[in-house]
Amino acid sequence: MDCFTKDANVHEHDLSVASTMEKEDTVRIAPLTAISALAAALALSGCGGSKTTSGGGALSSAESGTGTTTRVRESVRTAPAEEPDTSWYNSEGTVFQITKAGQLAGLAKLVNRGNRFEGKTIMLSADIDLSGYNSGAAFNDGKGWIPIGTKMQMFKGTFAGGGKTIRGLYINDPKLFQAGLFGRVDGGTIKELGLADVNITAGGRTGAVAGGIAGSTIEQCHSSGNIKGKGFVGGLVGNAGNKSNVLSSYSTAAVNGENYVGGLVGEADNGSTVARSYSTGNITGNEAVGGISGAVMDKDSNISNCYSTGKITCGSSGGGIAGQIADGASVTTSWTTSEIHGRTRVGGIAGQVGGAITGCVALNPSLKTEAKGAFAGRIGGHGDGRASSANLAFSGMKNAAGTTDWTSKGDKGKDGTDISAAQVSNDGTIGGRFTTQNGWTTMNGMLPGFGTAIRVPDHMR
Repeated sequence: MDCFTKDANVHEHDLSVASTMEKEDTVRIAPLTAISALAAALALSGCGGSKTTSGGGALSSAESGTGTTTRVRESVRTAPAEEPDTSWYNSEGTVFQITKAGQLAGLAKLVNRGNRFEGKTIMLSADIDLSGYNSGAAFNDGKGWIPIGTKMQMFKGTFAGGGKTIRGLYINDPKLFQAGLFGRVDGGTIKELGLADVNITAGGRTGAVAGGIAGSTIEQCHSSGNIKGKGFVGGLVGNAGNKSNVLSSYSTAAVNGENYVGGLVGEADNGSTVARSYSTGNITGNEAVGGISGAVMDKDSNISNCYSTGKITCGSSGGGIAGQIADGASVTTSWTTSEIHGRTRVGGIAGQVGGAITGCVALNPSLKTEAKGAFAGRIGGHGDGRASSANLAFSGMKNAAGTTDWTSKGDKGKDGTDISAAQVSNDGTIGGRFTTQNGWTTMNGMLPGFGTAIRVPDHMR
């Protein structure tokens, strides 16, 4: 069975996971109900060489190759915000089930007061609606949700979403640092969790799942809605550092920030990895703006086997996959169809390139720049990128002048080697780059996807 399956009509998907618990170390908040089987739109049996337990959560590709901006429904508070409930916690337990919004708020209260849950697991056993914490609530002076974990009191445990969805996450606090469902996660894991209809306006390090993570893993998670912050803003995570991993996840959220703004991660640094993931939302920022990550910084940080389709709008250093790639960092085996509009230093894959781009395919309709003498390239906008090679670019991609004239074509050139729409259509693996061994689903006449191949966008028809 393929490791990914899809819902043919929507970008929001429910993830499900079957979980077992040891009776002797489990504290039950409510009777454990059977975790649902995977929705018909989703399935996962393991991919990319990683071992997945039966019934694991799933990532699925969007049907269309075009960008999507998710509109957030107006939050309607159907019930008052539940006060933080910590009565479920027992210091002797190691596994806890959460089924209500108040219990989730209680988790935030416990962590923010110093209980980091290291070596412990929180299991989400029901969908949760957080709309009671919206702007009309008295809770937190109307600023919305209080994130789980702070800069000084980090969450260090495991949060197993069980394929459940948390809806209506609302934060409106432009001064809040490290904002999201979680504020700061250090050495922890968040998995199999959906966040739908988020509405976040915060300060630095902002993401739907977490504002910042260090030495942590985000896996099989997804988000939708609107996310706005200052620096380090992502559809899932604001900043991923210290060898963190963002795996098999996606976002359809619209993301807006100032610097280091990405469809999934604002910045991936210090050996962190983003893999087997995608973004379809529109991304807007000033400096370092990318479809997957605003920047890939420091040695050994990497984006691999990812794709993006949303529109990228930036001032400087914007790219379909990454805004910036630092020396020693890399982007490999990824593709994009993002339209990119910036002032200067824009590239189909990355805007500013100091590291390597290898085996990537830029299928952007156009790269538009505004500044006189602006730097632009079908693969990389500016920089040496000495290690870059084996990259392809759509032969019909238009430059700022509206023509298809590009001056640095070739295997190691910043404009890559030409590939026509017909060539892409005739080979679903695009020259053997995107294979089932790396988790891709391919079909001739379609673009590679996860669980299903992706419809070719109109500009390539």
